[in-house]
Amino acid sequence: MAVRPLSSVLKTLAAFDCVAAAAEPMRLAEVAKQLGEARGAAHQRLVTLVEAGWIEQTQDGRYRLTLRVVSHAAMALEQSNLGARFAGVLEEMVTQSGETASLAVLDGKDAVIVRRVESRGVLRADLKVGAHLRLDRTAFGRVLASHARPEIIERLRVQGVSLPDDEMMTLVRQQGYAISEVEGPRTVSAVAAPILDAQGECIGALALSGPFQGFDTEKCAGIVVAAAAASSGRMRGDQ
Repeated sequence: MAVRPLSSVLKTLAAFDCVAAAAEPMRLAEVAKQLGEARGAAHQRLVTLVEAGWIEQTQDGRYRLTLRVVSHAAMALEQSNLGARFAGVLEEMVTQSGETASLAVLDGKDAVIVRRVESRGVLRADLKVGAHLRLDRTAFGRVLASHARPEIIERLRVQGVSLPDDEMMTLVRQQGYAISEVEGPRTVSAVAAPILDAQGECIGALALSGPFQGFDTEKCAGIVVAAAAASSGRMRGDQ
């Protein structure tokens, strides 16, 4: 006989996800509204998470994550060996393109870079603090949003996260990659493609990026798509 999950635990974890996905600490009323529960029930779940050390209450009564999450996130990446598994892929992408290669995952409301190989050949990886990129304006974000499960997209919309429009997401799925130009001290171009596991779920994305001037988008798109396809094949166990 199959063991059934504890519904009370699932609801408490849903409260944790709610706080974790918010850009700012949340008030009890906001959490209760997103969970669709009475304030009393939502408050009990938040108190449980506070007691467990996963969230904390600010002086003005709002709730936010504790820094305990940071070490656990780093350990999750270590256990999955995700960054290490793709280090060689990123290095090969840099060799082929001369541009910087990165690996990113969807984390909450952002795309977060978890591994990076600079074009000068120096490998840098910060498993605790990665660059957070918008989902609507960056190549990484557009790919991860376009290939996210429908329930994830719906949750992000409810939370007010800016997403690529439907036309953009359809285009990204059809062509197999996304491009972007990010404004900053220097204009940067990027092209990204999804990595799919054996179940067809998007577990991350690969990208090449570099200064807009001289960035060969067509060449880089070919390199990224091929690397992502090969990586997806390995995730499926293909030879």
